[in-house]
Amino acid sequence: MTETPAIHDQAAADAGMRARRRKFWRNNQGPLLAVLSISLSLVFWQVASTFWFDPFLVPPPSVVARAAWPMIQSGEIFNDVWISMTRVLVGFISGSAVAIVVGVLIGRIKVLHHLLDPVIELLRYLSPTAMIPIAVIWFGIGEMSKYFLIFWGTLFIVLVNTVAGVWRTPIARQRAAECMGVNRFEIFFLIVIPSATPYIVTGMRVAMASSFMSIIPAEILAADSGIGYLLQKSSMLLQTDKIFVALITICVLGFMTDRVFRLLVDKTLSRFTSSTSI
Repeated sequence: MTETPAIHDQAAADAGMRARRRKFWRNNQGPLLAVLSISLSLVFWQVASTFWFDPFLVPPPSVVARAAWPMIQSGEIFNDVWISMTRVLVGFISGSAVAIVVGVLIGRIKVLHHLLDPVIELLRYLSPTAMIPIAVIWFGIGEMSKYFLIFWGTLFIVLVNTVAGVWRTPIARQRAAECMGVNRFEIFFLIVIPSATPYIVTGMRVAMASSFMSIIPAEILAADSGIGYLLQKSSMLLQTDKIFVALITICVLGFMTDRVFRLLVDKTLSRFTSSTSI
């Protein structure tokens, strides 16, 4: 008789534990799977470099970590990261700002769209790497040429997405707003911009990746600092371990920047769209 309550208590405790585990898994499934994915990738890399590939050509992560540690201790890698991030942010922000303004104008003014769309469609196939000779001629080998290349890699991606977002603003919502007596200025800020924002944000995320891809040729062009310079210097000295340090650094920087950008968007975009919607 006295064992029954104890059994029920134990069963309740076990059920509560299972419920907490399920809740923990639901709340943390994404981060846990991400950690698992990265861990398995590192294990595969270590095994492949040790048994299948020449460790000089594909150094294992343990060797790359040993090469990175002195650079971390001396602060060399942080200096290169700071310089590269500054260049990326200047080019990305300026390119996005110009693209959003021009894209909204093209999306709202049909004549402007017909005039500029063919030019944009032609120019957007020129990659930042293809523009290196022009950048050197126009701006020399200083910082402006690097800013320009990243600006170029950002501009057309955000521009095309902005135009698409403005063009796809629901006509029915605009007509309904006009029937409610809303003027064109209010329609623009209350309907057009919120409707186009998801397209703009998507374009900026894609352009951010392009900015990090553009920084390497921009810094290889002519620089004495930055991740691209580290990559070039290590390549000339055949230091494959440091080459992988530079490559992984670019990957980590891009990943972290994208996550911060998504966090900021999640925090602000919902408030903006809800406060400006009709």
